[in-house]
Amino acid sequence: MNTRAPEETAIVPFRPQKTILVVDDTVKILNIIKFFLEEEGYTVKTTTQPEMGIEMAKRGGVDVMILDVMMPGLNGYQVYEIMKQDPKTASVPVILLTARAVIENTPRPFFYGVYGVLAKPFQRWKLVQMVKDVIELTSKGVTQQEVSEAPDSAQPPGSPGAKA
Repeated sequence: MNTRAPEETAIVPFRPQKTILVVDDTVKILNIIKFFLEEEGYTVKTTTQPEMGIEMAKRGGVDVMILDVMMPGLNGYQVYEIMKQDPKTASVPVILLTARAVIENTPRPFFYGVYGVLAKPFQRWKLVQMVKDVIELTSKGVTQQEVSEAPDSAQPPGSPGAKA
């Protein structure tokens, strides 16, 4: 007779695996992002070609798209605008990935409609947290427009340009 207590097993809730599409013309950046997000359990698809990124998004199954702004040919803004015009891709949440100088020199309204903007060089935790936040927001039905209209939390209250 077995006198040992039965092994305890953790009950883990089922979470469907989320797919992240990353479009960046720099292979090194693609590989870094892919590594970071796969370590978190995400499925990651990558491409260096903006046109291919649009096609991959049209095929469906993309939960979040990370899109570099500065690319040859179609840049990230152009890809974003094309996707917003197509019913197959209009609802894909987008995080823009760009150089810090571009963010600092671009008025915030230019980024309206995207879920987030991540500056290069980025920290692993910021990338992962931004993806998690976007997935959580979209699961609660929060739209890109609602995110864009929210107060800018990046600026402390009372600072120039901060919303009251």
